[in-house]
Amino acid sequence: MTLERLRYLVALAEERSFTRAAERVFLTQPALSIQIRQLEEELKVRLFDRTKRPLELTEVGRRVVAQARRVLEEVEKLRALVGGEEGLFEGVFRVGVIPTLAPYLLPRLLPRLTRRWPALELSVREELTPGILQGLLEGRLDAGLIGTPEGLPGLELTSLFEEGFVAYVAPSHPLYARSALHPVEIPLEDTWVLSEGHCFREQILSVCRPGPLRRRVEFQSGDLETLVHLVEEVGGLTLLPEVALWTLPEDRRTRLRPLTSPGAGRTVYLVQREGALKRPVALALGVEAREVFHSLSQRVVYSSSPPPGQTTCPA
Repeated sequence: MTLERLRYLVALAEERSFTRAAERVFLTQPALSIQIRQLEEELKVRLFDRTKRPLELTEVGRRVVAQARRVLEEVEKLRALVGGEEGLFEGVFRVGVIPTLAPYLLPRLLPRLTRRWPALELSVREELTPGILQGLLEGRLDAGLIGTPEGLPGLELTSLFEEGFVAYVAPSHPLYARSALHPVEIPLEDTWVLSEGHCFREQILSVCRPGPLRRRVEFQSGDLETLVHLVEEVGGLTLLPEVALWTLPEDRRTRLRPLTSPGAGRTVYLVQREGALKRPVALALGVEAREVFHSLSQRVVYSSSPPPGQTTCPA
């Protein structure tokens, strides 16, 4: 059992293809297959189910790969002792970001990171929160950006920023006449929400007022932009996090309505493994994300006033 074989194992687990993994580790496909087979023989277990396409790890294989990642990280810690902290800002850094943050934050965050640390190779994946947490525990990810205070033993949460939710209302909906909405005024049956598995969905369901009616059209979406288009073309309303307002055109901002106290919102967190080698890199990423949010949130200006002639909610 050598460090090289552990690297081959991790590469195959991530690529799930002997062809791609062999290219990644600069081996021929037969040579990689031999290395993995010899590792399996030494451990006396099957690490991969080779009948599946793409390849899948067996249950014991997942545990072995997770441990292999930890072993390789400890080796990198030894190198870091010699190279110093600056050496951590080189090579691959893998980040998971939830879908309700990724399209708004990443286009503004990634250029800052690449300019500041040009030797850092960023690998970013859009994933739901459970996948990010599991990826951190298994060593597939180095850091994550999530919107709920969820954590597991061995993971560390750092609060980055708080953002409010804003209603996006179709002109045909009665609530469009209001200049602001109280959360209990928002009928769930008129509200478009994300599909199950999204933490933002649960946050919205906890805010809206459940009613006796059911929506005539039920639609499952993982994209906030789709919900905005549904409001515009079908009617009803949806709720958007503050980051989503950064890309909203000026003509659409007249459909936004703030929520009155107690309002609704979320805290965005940086999550990483406790004691991780690249903890300084993760914390630096969190600082940059916080600065992006605060710089752009101050620039968002929108009109929440209804057109002339329509009434507003009482003070």
